[in-house]
Amino acid sequence: MSERPFSATKEDISEIPALILAGGLGTRLRPAFDSGPKSMAPIAGRPFLEYLFLQISHAGFHKVTLCLGYGRDQIEEWAGDGAGWGLSIRYSVEPSPRGTAGAVKLAAELIDNDVFLVLNGDSFLAVDLRQLVKTHLQAGVCATIALASVGDPSRYGSVISTPEGRIEAFLEKSAAGSASVGCLINGGIYVFRRSVLDLIPEHKAASLEREIFPQLLVKGMKGFVSNGYFIDIGLPDDFKRAQSELPQCV
Repeated sequence: MSERPFSATKEDISEIPALILAGGLGTRLRPAFDSGPKSMAPIAGRPFLEYLFLQISHAGFHKVTLCLGYGRDQIEEWAGDGAGWGLSIRYSVEPSPRGTAGAVKLAAELIDNDVFLVLNGDSFLAVDLRQLVKTHLQAGVCATIALASVGDPSRYGSVISTPEGRIEAFLEKSAAGSASVGCLINGGIYVFRRSVLDLIPEHKAASLEREIFPQLLVKGMKGFVSNGYFIDIGLPDDFKRAQSELPQCV
């Protein structure tokens, strides 16, 4: 599909497509939740995925592609065409697990702009999505990552950036564990230019974090820091914590 020229006007920003990576098995979340894909785990009576829908819709975006694998039928039946949230939802389904990068590559034909958002389907970061996109456009880089500020980065690994926001390195969990309190981590929301798709191999599993981000570091990546609420529901303790915390964020 051909790219559409892009500018920073309000109308153009609202037309940016958002891909949500919601194809994971969620094995670490069991036994807290084992009756469907992780993105459908209930948080205060709503599927987790609905909180991402609300975040996207409230920011003024409306074009969503769900990248699915395990549990696709359950998600499609529930989400439908997205009209209930003011969204227009399309689907990209993995024939076999493709990883975070492979899922993005598989959805390439549904990306009709030079700029697009990617959100992890199992984490939430309270961040100004419109300002994130504007910052990306002003920086003129291939990729911008929303960074969350957390007290203990040992579970996630941390991100090293310059005062100007250029990302210099990603530290693995073992290295991040000795880092100082108040570190930055990958917040699971990205803005990419379409050229990033050229770095992802066809028809195979690949990881954004392990295989694509190191290549993007060489080209130049921007970090956008948010001090807003962050939660990853991948572990039972965090899933339990989200029940009371996450509903206050939307």
